[in-house]
Amino acid sequence: MLLTKHEGETFQNQTVYISGQAFIRCKFVACTLVLRETIYHLEGCTFERCNWHVDWVLMWGSPESLREIKALVGLMETAQAQQLPAAQAALQAGQAANVPHVKAE
Repeated sequence: MLLTKHEGETFQNQTVYISGQAFIRCKFVACTLVLRETIYHLEGCTFERCNWHVDWVLMWGSPESLREIKALVGLMETAQAQQLPAAQAALQAGQAANVPHVKAE
C-alpha cells in the first residue's frame, strides 16, 4: 500500500485522517486525529491538545494487535507528558498576572 506523504507540515484546528498516510516531522495543534485499521506512519511529529478517534479491532490472541495499540497509547502519553508542564507553567503565569498587587504603605 502506498502512503500519502506529508513532511514538515502544520495541521491546526482540523480533522486529520491518519490512516493510509505518512507524517514526518509534522505538527498537529488542536486537531482531531482519526485512526482506523490500516497502515500509517508517524515519525518525529508533535501533538498539542489533540483528540484521538481510534476505530480499531483488537483480535483475540493477536500479540501484534496489542503491540500496535500499546505503541499508539505510548505516543499519546508522551505527547501529553511533553505538553502538560508547558501548559501548567502558562496557567501559573496567567494566574500570577491576575493576582492583584497590594502596595505596602
